[in-house]
Amino acid sequence: MAAAKSVIALILSIIAIVFLVGAFASPYWVESFTKSQNKFVKAGLWEFCFDEYTFWKDYNGKIYKGCWYIFSDQYRVIWEWLSPPWFIVCQVMVSVCLLFLGIATLILILLVLNCFPQYLHEVILMGGSFAYFFIVLLVFITGVIFGVKKEDRQWMPRPDQCYLSWSYGFFIISGFFTLFAAFVLLKAGREEKESLKHDYPRKPNY
Repeated sequence: MAAAKSVIALILSIIAIVFLVGAFASPYWVESFTKSQNKFVKAGLWEFCFDEYTFWKDYNGKIYKGCWYIFSDQYRVIWEWLSPPWFIVCQVMVSVCLLFLGIATLILILLVLNCFPQYLHEVILMGGSFAYFFIVLLVFITGVIFGVKKEDRQWMPRPDQCYLSWSYGFFIISGFFTLFAAFVLLKAGREEKESLKHDYPRKPNY
């Protein structure tokens, strides 16, 4: 039963990582309504798009049009505005989520392929479960921070004309699949522990 649950957790983990990669790479975390005619178009963790936008603190009056990488020379003047401390925290936490989820999924694949000795299965299953719960915690914190700060008028031009888009939704969905995988791994770890007790009972002390 523990082996079957490991396979289920692996499938859930792969689905989670697919959604997380989609959220990580796509520039649709926040988007403006089509009919709003907002100069801000859309943004992700690593890319911002504008339509003839001018930053009010830029005395040169540079016009930003199109989509550019956040560290591009095009955005050098306004980088501090695009990347406030809370946004950098979100970037770091999403990157950590992707790294941890990738490593945990790889270890889970090796476990399903029986690349580890039997006595390590319980440790790997329980450790993987706690790692997944940690990832879920980071997803929750990041989701709340980004969702709240999206309404910050100091960062987002006309937040009332913008909405959290599908990349943000992908990120939240990845958190749910990671949570499901964590519970399955926790259950599998407990079953593996009981199995080891049955196969290798403790010798009585005389």
